[in-house]
Amino acid sequence: MTDQAHRPQQQRSREKVARILQATARLLETTPYEELGTKVIAAEAGVSIGVLYRYFADKEAIVGDLIRDWLRKDVRIAEQVTEEQPLPDSSQELLAKLVAAYADRFRAQAGYRRVWFHGPRIAAVGAVGRQTDMDIADRLHRALVRGYAMPDTELSRRRARLAVVVGGGLLDLAFRERPEGDPEILADAALMMDRYLFAPSSDA
Repeated sequence: MTDQAHRPQQQRSREKVARILQATARLLETTPYEELGTKVIAAEAGVSIGVLYRYFADKEAIVGDLIRDWLRKDVRIAEQVTEEQPLPDSSQELLAKLVAAYADRFRAQAGYRRVWFHGPRIAAVGAVGRQTDMDIADRLHRALVRGYAMPDTELSRRRARLAVVVGGGLLDLAFRERPEGDPEILADAALMMDRYLFAPSSDA
């Protein structure tokens, strides 16, 4: 399996890896993971099967790297939304922008929705996913503290982490049956997270 820290350094090799990942994403848009084979991926990417195996041990390794790339992009989306200047007028508007950005990922990224719901459960990727949620929550928390008078406390940090998990679950619900997403669920997601994030603490 390739590893993000051991990606090939030469430009031509990086381009081949990128082509393999992009080809896999395109194929996953129409092909169930169980039916996808490395020969088909190699043909779609325009590389020989030997070249594919030079970088990836099997299709699980390819999809694992593809998911890691997507997770890094998910963190960048959080950075772009939460570091925008000026921030939206209200925290709920900020959360709505964040939800909309991730909803666009479901709609626009080839293979993303299929892998989200039907992809393999890869243990190492699961750990990266949990770290990604924490990274997104940290960025959200900093923006809420900076722009919306959220107190910087352990409680507020914990709520930010839980809000990100809840947001992921709402996206799951919105897109499970509808490729374009359920607009009512997406509209309510920001409201639900905002009310939770700024709810009075039980010991207040």
